Amino acid sequence: MDAARGNLRLYNAEVAFLPEREPAAPVTSSRRLAALRQPLDPIALANRELIRPLGHARAARGLVPFSAAWYDELEQKRYQRHGAWLPGALEFGRHPGESLLLLGPGLGSDAVRYASAGTPVTVGLTAADADELVRENLARHVLPIRTANVGTTSLPFPDGAFDVVTWNALHDPAPPAPSRVAEVFRVLKAGGKVIGLFPAHYDAGYWQDLILPLQWLYWQRPADSATGAKVTGRQLRHTFRAFHEFKVSKRHLRRSELPHPWRVLPLVVLERLIGRVLVFKAMKPLSARSGGTISLAA
Repeated sequence: MDAARGNLRLYNAEVAFLPEREPAAPVTSSRRLAALRQPLDPIALANRELIRPLGHARAARGLVPFSAAWYDELEQKRYQRHGAWLPGALEFGRHPGESLLLLGPGLGSDAVRYASAGTPVTVGLTAADADELVRENLARHVLPIRTANVGTTSLPFPDGAFDVVTWNALHDPAPPAPSRVAEVFRVLKAGGKVIGLFPAHYDAGYWQDLILPLQWLYWQRPADSATGAKVTGRQLRHTFRAFHEFKVSKRHLRRSELPHPWRVLPLVVLERLIGRVLVFKAMKPLSARSGGTISLAA
């Protein structure tokens, strides 16, 4: 089915997906310095941005990694086909004028979409993020986006600083820590919203291994598109129990990742049952003191 639809080439420089901007600047010294400081794999970074297995073969062809054209194509492809659910799930157009904190920014595509819709964005960067590349990508856009270094636990913002916190945890090595959730609660205004993307425990891979234990004899299941710790909706509700009005749904599934007999089933239905990403939404109660803290007791 994927082949019939055509495999979009990630690095086809002849296709212009976005409106033309000013001529791209050459590779800058900050990018070269970032590349010297840490091994940056453009294939893995691109696949993370597109929520694909990190070793996906059709990557790094045609466009210069970390160039303006490379960033532009990734930004466009992130929301096509299998990622078409992202704009609705992350509510890009629903928070104009509201302050938003983005954790787990990838290469910054989501920040650009939020800011393009009129949402002032603060991008929280940790040591695990490619911070120089994120800043360089965001600097290409004249948009209300600022960056800030954040720790793995505390957030360097005043109480009640944000209307919305978006948290992409698809590649976080551990489940959401209660201490981090407490900080998210603190920096949100009363009535504020948290939107999270988490690897789903009961995803397609789980059910394939359970129902087809001998599948390895005739087919190798593709690697997961998210490398983070998998969680369930029940676990998220418990960890975020100080919030209310929970909404949990599943999204993101590629037909090529399924056993052949399953591929005849409607993908739009399957992804809601065995999708790889849990979309979690919750509200900070209006009755909570803006910026209030919560107990970390289990």
